[in-house]
Amino acid sequence: MKCLVIIIITLSSHFALAAKNERELLKCLGAEEKKFHLKKETGPLYDLNQRLISEMIQIPKAELSVEAFDDICRKSASPSWRLLELALTKGQNIFEVPREITGTQREVAQGMISDFIEITSEIFLNLLTQIQALAPTPKCLEEEIPEISSLMSDIKHLQEDVDIKSIFSGRDKKIFDKLKNYSEAYKNCQLRAKKKLRSGSKPRDKKS
Repeated sequence: MKCLVIIIITLSSHFALAAKNERELLKCLGAEEKKFHLKKETGPLYDLNQRLISEMIQIPKAELSVEAFDDICRKSASPSWRLLELALTKGQNIFEVPREITGTQREVAQGMISDFIEITSEIFLNLLTQIQALAPTPKCLEEEIPEISSLMSDIKHLQEDVDIKSIFSGRDKKIFDKLKNYSEAYKNCQLRAKKKLRSGSKPRDKKS
């Protein structure tokens, strides 16, 4: 009997924390938004943050798992980026619908989660397009992240027939890390462009 009580208390605590995490996720994304405003920063990550806040508001009955919330809001420097990354690589597994939500409400919540996962590829491609548009050279992303070309090709051509999670699940985490730190990629591309410019401007040796 004592063990049963412990199990019930543990499960109750788990779902209570999960419910809290759904509300806390919006606070978490809101805190990141505030940082952008204080630093007067705009750009791809700011737009991503705005898009994800809008999407999460529309899924009131869906909650993040305790593990996903901890990963996104407590361990990541960019909650918006980590939320997108986990949604792409783990899909619906990062969400939970409380047991007390049943019937039509449960179906609606699960449907909204599914809809969000389906559009994560579009959100990701929009993010990539923005990052590339701001890059100092046309081939900057491909030079810094060679794997990005095959990834984008797979997203565009396979997503209609394949679960988006399966496209991302086997990808190297370095792709996401490098994209997240796109400002560093820009610096590297600028350095290469300057070196090419300097080498191209050197006078040729005169023939005797």
